[in-house]
Amino acid sequence: MIHQLVYYSRNTVPGGDRAMLTNLREIVSVSQRNNSRDGVTGFLIFDKTWFIQVLEGERSQVTETYARIGRDTRHSSATIMNVRDVPNRLFPNWTMGGAMRTPEVQEVYLQHGIGGAIDPARLKSEQILRLALDLQAFEQAKRQGQQLAS
Repeated sequence: MIHQLVYYSRNTVPGGDRAMLTNLREIVSVSQRNNSRDGVTGFLIFDKTWFIQVLEGERSQVTETYARIGRDTRHSSATIMNVRDVPNRLFPNWTMGGAMRTPEVQEVYLQHGIGGAIDPARLKSEQILRLALDLQAFEQAKRQGQQLAS
């Protein structure tokens, strides 16, 4: 069985859009190294206000990863939405996939009934999982399109 944890937290990364993107790229890069070492996979959804993340792996590694996240000053008020054991990983191929909310992916959010700002307290973990899977599919299709074009 795979342990799966879904949480959200308030984004406290300082600076404007460019500084935030630089910081977030650094977060993703470090997370990918740590998660690869620890066998943790998942998906990160974020905007200027919130991080929403799915973590998957062995229970002890997921618990330790979440504890490390809780100590990180770049976000606050981490709140667990759901913890469960699942038969298989939903995000097996990436150490940590992620999607910043941009106009390009707005259509995916609209398909999930999210037109305005994300309010993670009003979302259910199943909605988050479906949104993350669709954002991942969007990213993969985009990459394949770029490979075909080159």
